[in-house]
Parts: sequence; structure tokens; C-alpha cells
Amino acid sequence: VYELLHVLEFTSSRKRMSVMVRNPENQLLLLCKGADSVMFERLSKHGQQFEAETRRHINRYAEAGLRTLVIAYRELGEDEYRIWEKEFLKAKTSVTSDREALVASAAEKIERDLILLGATAVEDKLQKGVPECIDKLAQAGIKVWVLTGDKMETAINIGYACSLLRQEMKQIVITLDSPDMEALEKQGDKENITKVSLESVTKQIREGISQVNSAKESKVTFGLVIDGKSLDFALDKKLEKMFLDLAIDCASVICCRSSPKQKALVTRLVKGTGKTTLAIGDGANDVGMLQEADIGVGISGVEGMQAVMSSDYAIAQFRFLERLLLVHGHWCYRRISMMVKLP
Repeated sequence: VYELLHVLEFTSSRKRMSVMVRNPENQLLLLCKGADSVMFERLSKHGQQFEAETRRHINRYAEAGLRTLVIAYRELGEDEYRIWEKEFLKAKTSVTSDREALVASAAEKIERDLILLGATAVEDKLQKGVPECIDKLAQAGIKVWVLTGDKMETAINIGYACSLLRQEMKQIVITLDSPDMEALEKQGDKENITKVSLESVTKQIREGISQVNSAKESKVTFGLVIDGKSLDFALDKKLEKMFLDLAIDCASVICCRSSPKQKALVTRLVKGTGKTTLAIGDGANDVGMLQEADIGVGISGVEGMQAVMSSDYAIAQFRFLERLLLVHGHWCYRRISMMVKLP
């Protein structure tokens, strides 16, 4: 029997969770699971034996539309554990406004030098009628953007599955996942990483705008895909207008590995153009986006009720959005306009 000692809860900023246990042999173990984007950088030099192979497996799973997690562990010494536990309990029982930051800082200190165990992949099927609903919304002239926490390959696969991306579309992919960036991250030079990342995202956005402008005379359509790290820089005041111009010119936009804050900021950015925005989501990660949009629609289901409680409207399934917008929305708009016209 394993004795559960502590749980380091998942948060959208940490993108991982851990448990501390004592096994029957009286060993102290830290077991950690999370997104590949945060887990691989926390591996020890001796724990990277299967990293390349695991990355290949994860990419293959993601391309098949599966949701992936990386699992790793670490053995702890009694002295190290006691010192850390003291700091962690102090942070956890703090009554100051920075309690969450103190808890996160304590977790950061122990979730390091991990040894890779492997990866998991779970199928998360699209609800019935999602592709048809998105197709109808597109025909009605409504632009659909997907803001998801999924890995890029998973998001692209889902994009094709729900007819948001099509084979004839040209994809503009903005990402900071490259061997050069990985090498910089391993060096740990944060200033240089920020500078190079900003330059890379700026260059990729400019190249995307150039592609779109050169194809304006033709009937070529574009799909924009951007990852969370790149989105951080794209939402910077210096770049946000350029990014928005590119996104508006694309038929479809997919933002992957997005945090709840990024989802809300993208919604605010689009809202700033004067267009009416509607956000739809089913989880706690979507609450900020639902509240930021002009209209928030929550989907009730397995993800809990946070999204529903924070929204203007609640529906049971995504496909009901078609009727909500194109039937009830249309008639509501018509009734209001007729009332306004009356003398």
C-alpha cells in the first residue's frame, strides 16, 4: 500500500500535477504528469534516456487526434523532503495575497530532475453533429476560431475532423518548437530566449502576411495555426495588430496550447475590432473567455458546471449552437428591429 503524503494540484499555468507517496519499501517518491511542453524541460540528465522515442510516440498519438500526457518520477531523500515539506506547508497555510505564488514556487523547487517513465494517450471524440454545425456557421458568414489547450498536432487533426481545416487550404503555422529553441532553453539564458523568440514570431507573422497578400487574386484560402509560446509574443502590444491582421485574413484560426488567460486575451483582441464575439466552452479553462466575449455560451457535461455558471446561455451539446444562432438568434434580432422601428 502506498501512503499519499501531498498533492500538488494542477493549474493552467503549471500544466502539470504531482503526488508525493511513500511506497511499501519506505521510499519517498514524487510522481508527476503533465503536458510535454513543461515536462521534458524538467527531466534530469540521467532521466532523458527515452526522451527522443517518447517525443516520437507523442507526436504520432497527437497526429491521430489523441490527447497526450507525459509521466515522470523522482526519488526523494528524507532530509530533502522534510525541508521542502516545511516550506510547502508554510506556503499552503499562508493568508497573504500571494499564497498561490508561494505554493507554485514550492512546487517548482521539488518538480525537477525527474526521470521519464513514458506517455499516455486518451481519445476524446468530437460530439455528434460538430462538423455539420461548424459548416453551417461558416456558410452563414460566421468566422470560427478554435482556442484549445491541446497539443498542435492534436488541434490540427481535430481541425480537419470538424471541417475547420480543409485539404485545399494552405496552412500558416507559427511555432517556437524548433531544435534551435530547444537548445537555447537547455542553456537557460532567459533574456536571449525572449529576444530570439520575439524575432522568430515577428518573422513568421510577416511571412504569413506576405503569403496571404500574394494569393489575394487567387481563390486560395488559408488556415492559421499558432502555439501557446508564440501566442504569448503575438499578443504583445508591438505585435498584436500585425497578428490580428493576419488572423482576420485567414479562413480559420487555431490557437493551441492556450492558457485560460490567452483565450480571454484573444477574445478581447477580436472584440476590439468592433465585431460581435461569441465564445463557447465547457470547462473551467474557458470561463475567462466566456466572460470576455459579448455572448458566452456554456456547454453542460462531463467537464463540470463552471462554464455554464459563467455564461449567458447554456446548451447541452455543441450542435445546438446552430439552432440557437441561426433560428432563435435570427428571430430575436428580427423582433428587436421591428420593435425599434415602431413609432
